[in-house]
Amino acid sequence: MRYILSALFTLPAHALTLREALRSAQQNSPTLQRSASQRRESAAKVRESSAQYYPKVSGAINYLPAHKYTLTDVQLPGSPTALSFPGIVPTTRYGLTAQYGLFDGLATTNHHRAVKALESASVHELDWTQFQVEREVILRFYRALVANSLKTVADANLKTLVGHLNEVQLLKKTGVSTTFDVLRVEVQVSDAQSEVLNATDNITTANAALAEVLGVENALAAEGELPLLKSEAVDALETNVALDRADLTALAGRVEALDYQSKAAASHWAPYVGLVANYQYYNNRNDRAEDWSAFRNAYEAGVNLTWNLFEGFGAEAKKREALEQRVQLDKTLRIAQLKAHQDSGLWKRKYKYFYSVFISRKNNIGKAQESVRLAREGRRAGARTNADLLDAETDLYRSQAGAINAQLGVIEALIELELSTGQKLYDFN
Repeated sequence: MRYILSALFTLPAHALTLREALRSAQQNSPTLQRSASQRRESAAKVRESSAQYYPKVSGAINYLPAHKYTLTDVQLPGSPTALSFPGIVPTTRYGLTAQYGLFDGLATTNHHRAVKALESASVHELDWTQFQVEREVILRFYRALVANSLKTVADANLKTLVGHLNEVQLLKKTGVSTTFDVLRVEVQVSDAQSEVLNATDNITTANAALAEVLGVENALAAEGELPLLKSEAVDALETNVALDRADLTALAGRVEALDYQSKAAASHWAPYVGLVANYQYYNNRNDRAEDWSAFRNAYEAGVNLTWNLFEGFGAEAKKREALEQRVQLDKTLRIAQLKAHQDSGLWKRKYKYFYSVFISRKNNIGKAQESVRLAREGRRAGARTNADLLDAETDLYRSQAGAINAQLGVIEALIELELSTGQKLYDFN
């Protein structure tokens, strides 16, 4: 089809190639940028989850510039009055506390596994987004390119029809043509003008769609040629490739993460066992923070065990939520797998169909060109009428437009097939 585009479409001075469009999408696509940010967020959550395996150390400094101690009355034997003892607390205190969990029913481990599964899913989702955006850029680029070509074809058809109209109007004045001939050509000119307007609008729409996927306000006119694909391009396609699609793999990873989350929530019945240590350096002899000779130290260390006996079954409900979410996501994955399988078969058939239509339309171009040549020679010889030539040129226009649309249909079917299988079948670069 390269000869069709080269003959019908003159490239503008400043245009956009497919390679430049793909590079622009990599740099500016908000869809890609969002997916990359989600990938970095998942990595940060893994680091956050890993912190649960390390001991927690905290420090504290307390200073009481104003205070009044509590008093405790004590009646000593033989004393006529009770003695009051102040409950002295340190006015200056430095503290260091360390905690380390030994056992929590594997809640921390399962939570970390869930976060790791989500991180792995985000990696596959980023890969899928990159693949999806790349194929979408290619598809919209070629749609913009075809819109320009169809506009050129429509302009050429209109120019031809206007020439016929001028000619038939002159012939009517000489009595060779009739009012019927003039009216017929005027109707065709009117239809051609509508086609030009529609083709112009299609260019604007296609360029806007291309700019959207590129992540820019306005896109330059597309420059290039439609690729000549082969019929056997999809013959070697594996039928089970769709199950290995990056987005489906990511969805399976999220199902796995919910499985771990439900296990983590189920650990609420297990006791928590941990080590705890506390060290204090304090002054309870006077109120001076800089009198280091008055400071004392104290420490304590031991094992801490807590057991959640009853909390209104909130943790059990959280476990049930995770289980049901896992069921829902697992069914979503199954639906996506079934759809991918059906779509792969559908677009493979569509590819074969559009390819056969393209070959037919391309062959029709040669036949239509020969028909135009014969009609012109026949008109000069008096064997054909102006209406015969007009019909032949209309058939040529339709064949040219049909071939371009059919070739775009082949490309669209191939890209949709790639998206349904997750497999790159053709290197458009």
